[in-house]
Amino acid sequence: MRRPVRIATAALIGLLAACPTAFGQTPAPMDADRKADDSAISLYEWGDPTSAQAQSTGGQPLSLDQAIALGLRNNLDVEVNRYTPYIGQLGAEAAWGAYDPNFSGQVGYTDALARNTFGLNPIPSTSNAVLGGSAGIGALIPYWGASVNVAFDGRKTETNSPIQSLNPQYDSGFLIGGSVPLMRGLIWNQAWTQVKTSALSYDADLDNFTTSVMNTVQNIISSYWNLVATKEQVRVAEKSLESNQALLDQTRTQYDVGVVSKVEVVQAEAGVANSEFNLIVAQNTYNNAQDALIAAVLGDRLQAATTLTFDPTDSPQFSTVQPVDLDTAVDTAFAKRPELAAAQRRLDQGDIQLKFAKNQRLPQLDVDVSYRTAGTQGFQNPNLLNTFTGQPALPGVINPTGPFPDTFNSFYATGGPQELRAMGVVSIPLGNITARKNVGIARIELRQANTQITQLKQQIIVNVRAAARGMLASAEGVEAAERGRIAAEEQLRAEKIRLEHGESTPFDVLQRESQLVTAESQKIAALQSFRNSQANLERQQGTILDTWNVKIDTVRALDYADPGTSRY
Repeated sequence: MRRPVRIATAALIGLLAACPTAFGQTPAPMDADRKADDSAISLYEWGDPTSAQAQSTGGQPLSLDQAIALGLRNNLDVEVNRYTPYIGQLGAEAAWGAYDPNFSGQVGYTDALARNTFGLNPIPSTSNAVLGGSAGIGALIPYWGASVNVAFDGRKTETNSPIQSLNPQYDSGFLIGGSVPLMRGLIWNQAWTQVKTSALSYDADLDNFTTSVMNTVQNIISSYWNLVATKEQVRVAEKSLESNQALLDQTRTQYDVGVVSKVEVVQAEAGVANSEFNLIVAQNTYNNAQDALIAAVLGDRLQAATTLTFDPTDSPQFSTVQPVDLDTAVDTAFAKRPELAAAQRRLDQGDIQLKFAKNQRLPQLDVDVSYRTAGTQGFQNPNLLNTFTGQPALPGVINPTGPFPDTFNSFYATGGPQELRAMGVVSIPLGNITARKNVGIARIELRQANTQITQLKQQIIVNVRAAARGMLASAEGVEAAERGRIAAEEQLRAEKIRLEHGESTPFDVLQRESQLVTAESQKIAALQSFRNSQANLERQQGTILDTWNVKIDTVRALDYADPGTSRY
């Protein structure tokens, strides 16, 4: 009876010797100092992961720093959020458009016939034809809210009146003017307020983009370690199936020689079926993890029919950690977290809106100043009458005469027509309900923004404390899992010795092997948790981009120079 047992035992020991561990060769440890530096980011040109060669070699080798670099290039979340700062930048620049000089002009022709009511004019009706127009440039002055304008006008007048000295008559004028608000609109006017708030909105967009990049980096790290862990789980399930299949073969042999009953064979078959089911689940989980990492790393470069897989080259090796100085960690988070910076921008915007609202409560008191000079020229009216004699006037009695350009000569001539005007404009709203209520709204919104910053700081403190505890706990979990793995390994070794001396059964050895496989699986899960907790602490402190040497300006760069032009 003992001979078949010894034969099966020898076969089992040979199988275990050929597979010393449940995980095959131990992966090379990851260099803890490897970063997604500029050289890694240059891996944007890193081959074509969808090529047939990459798909036929058992998976495209991929390190974690390569995954981060490629993900920041191709990840669709980053791609979507990458546009927002450019929109904010264009909006901030567009706000300055309020200060662009504005050209305006008009030209027209008028032909008017009117009944004559002037006693010295002998004709019953007077006809006047005027061709003229004006053109000018006006602009707002940044900060002060003042406005300036320069204008030029000119016209030609033809008439049938015999008492009009010039026919045709040419007139022109040049005006320089400006308006300065002394109360409402001084500094905190609509245009300047928009410039300041849109600039803060752009800064907040940059902060929000940095937040999205941090989240993406953390997600890529988590996806990478999840793929490593699920890959090991597949290996565990395969080893479990192999062990249970060996047990089934041994049990069938023992049944054939009458050592065991049919019930034990059925139990062994159930064990194989259960292992096959676990392997199917593990492979499906592994494939889902592949898809998650591929989507995070390649974005839309992956097609539906692609059979690409990644082969992670980094292993989540353990490194000793020290307790986190919470005061330093929180101070770092307050200085580094872009969410807090964006909240501060909103607070600054609220402060500006409050200043604007207070300014709009004031009465309007503007000072308008203008200076105009003019010139008149023309030719003697051929129908001119001498009003004293009632006879046609002699030619040349009108001086000076000349064409339209001669009107410019008198613009600054001594005694020429000039006009200097200065006036004050006052407007006092009665009640002013809207402006007063807007001040109340602005004050409440400012308080709300202050409270939101306090709330965010409190949440950061909670998150940093939790992340610090989580990292220490995960480190302790790795150490506990390692002790469990060592114990399971020792128990398996002892069970093998007992089997060699006939004091154990193959089933007991396989049970010990299964326990070792489980312990190894727990070790991998603990290492995955440890690496994820490290990334989470870096994210909560706002240092994750520094850790991986990610330059936010490099990530922001688009594939085309002009952000207003679609690359598609």
